[in-house]
Amino acid sequence: MNIKNKFIALIIGVLTMTMLVTACSTNGGLSEGVVAVVNDTEISEEEYDKLLNYYLTIARDAYNLSDEMLNKDQGEGMTLLDNLKSDVLDTLILTEIIAEKAAENNITVDEAELEEAYKQNHSVPMEEDEDYKELIEKNEIDDEFIKSQIKSDLLGYKYTQFYLENLEISDEAAQAFYDDNPDMFAQGEQVSAKHILVDEEETAKEVIEKLEAGEDFATLAGEYSTEPNADQSGGDLGYFGKGRMVKEFEEAAFALEIGEISDPVKTDYGYHVIVVKDKKEEATTSFEEAKDVIKDHLKQQDYQTHITTVMEEADIVKKEDL
Repeated sequence: MNIKNKFIALIIGVLTMTMLVTACSTNGGLSEGVVAVVNDTEISEEEYDKLLNYYLTIARDAYNLSDEMLNKDQGEGMTLLDNLKSDVLDTLILTEIIAEKAAENNITVDEAELEEAYKQNHSVPMEEDEDYKELIEKNEIDDEFIKSQIKSDLLGYKYTQFYLENLEISDEAAQAFYDDNPDMFAQGEQVSAKHILVDEEETAKEVIEKLEAGEDFATLAGEYSTEPNADQSGGDLGYFGKGRMVKEFEEAAFALEIGEISDPVKTDYGYHVIVVKDKKEEATTSFEEAKDVIKDHLKQQDYQTHITTVMEEADIVKKEDL
């Protein structure tokens, strides 16, 4: 995972675990230079500072966060920096707990796996991505730290896969979820359409004349359409339901018969010439069609419950004032 995506993962993913970690005790008998103890394992202030600086580097680069923005009160006396500090510590705690669970199940990351991941996620970007290279070099992020982060990610991924692969969800459980959530499996009316987008109404009328004369739609899309990549897509939009397109386009598309060519349809983007390829009436996805997706969803839910339980059972002490 590259460093910008890793920052996003911290903000979006790990924050969901924050409430679990904050339930632990604080400052109880921590040694000097230690920011947390997870069961019998200490997390050093040095390790914490490195990870915090790592994410701050990415935040400033990717989101143009200034010191003023980082230190602005977001309410209840907490700044963005305060929240980031807390979340970084919670990330380290969660990483340690997952590492312990991996060790209990003899899950490791061997040197070959680590070297391959390091190559793909760091060495290659250093050669091919100038922005990445500049960010790493400018902030003096060392290889050892990058490699340690990649190893933690790999171990977490392998443990998650191990847990999910050894988890069985019965057909009965999947059926119960299907029966309890009918709205999730209802499909509204859909159309499959293609369009050619132009700037002027007269141009749209010219396209319509050529289509009515039998010229190929995809060829005309490549020649006339201002839509990006129309020469490759042929203007094909695939299937879509109501609420997906702008109002004027949607109303025209759903009103057309299959194969019918629309009049010019004006939207904020220009003038569209639309042809509907197919229509699907309202339907419900069958249980058999949905079963595998449901089981995957229930496995993910079970894994989150598992992590919650592990966090609650862990003996965690962390520093309050970071």
